[in-house]
Amino acid sequence: MTAARLTLLGSFDVSAADVPAVVSSPGTQRLVVLLALRERVVSRSAIAGSLWPDATTEQAATRLRAALARLDPAARRAVEISATGVRLDESCVVDYRDARHEAHDLLEPEHPSPRRTAAQTRESIALLCLELLPDSYDDWVLDEAEDWRLLRAAALEALTASLSADDRPHLAMSAARAAIRNEPLRETAHAALIRLHLIAGNQHEALRVYERFAAALQEALALSPSAILRELVTPSAAATRE
Repeated sequence: MTAARLTLLGSFDVSAADVPAVVSSPGTQRLVVLLALRERVVSRSAIAGSLWPDATTEQAATRLRAALARLDPAARRAVEISATGVRLDESCVVDYRDARHEAHDLLEPEHPSPRRTAAQTRESIALLCLELLPDSYDDWVLDEAEDWRLLRAAALEALTASLSADDRPHLAMSAARAAIRNEPLRETAHAALIRLHLIAGNQHEALRVYERFAAALQEALALSPSAILRELVTPSAAATRE
């Protein structure tokens, strides 16, 4: 049997090549997502309590039994039910898990990796730009999404630094701009792009990045950039005035 594939980044989808494509119900989606994020066997009572916190214990248990009975073919392939509880099948491929692994590898590489092609690098940047289930409002998803937001922000900045050190400035700038798009008020992302422009000799571009960030920060939070960032562009500001 073909293993199920679960998509959690950008939107939800569960599929398997040898079963009919079916749009999963909201109940099925929440069940599969919970199992994917837990990454272990979860007791039925814990699942029911998480999915239906406002229901009585009996009502939640009934709803869980109904949800398990109504799993579509691909979701049934992804879910493993046992006497001890329910878990995501170990063979199920989850894009979010792969993305987290890649992000951690960028932050703390376990071993030297071969030089990536430009296309592979762009794919990594695109992957790190994807939000975790942006249309979900369950607290347990929002908490995980916040962790992913911070992880991918740090990973994009690490990728920017790595590409710059590898003398690949255009890809480094792409990673830095992606980091800024994801986190418009994150100063470290702007600092990375400003440094890249200064290295390239583009003082005017560096100052433009700073001024746009300063304006956005003032409008959103009534704050000013740090002294460290201001000092970074001071020579550029002086050169522009001259």
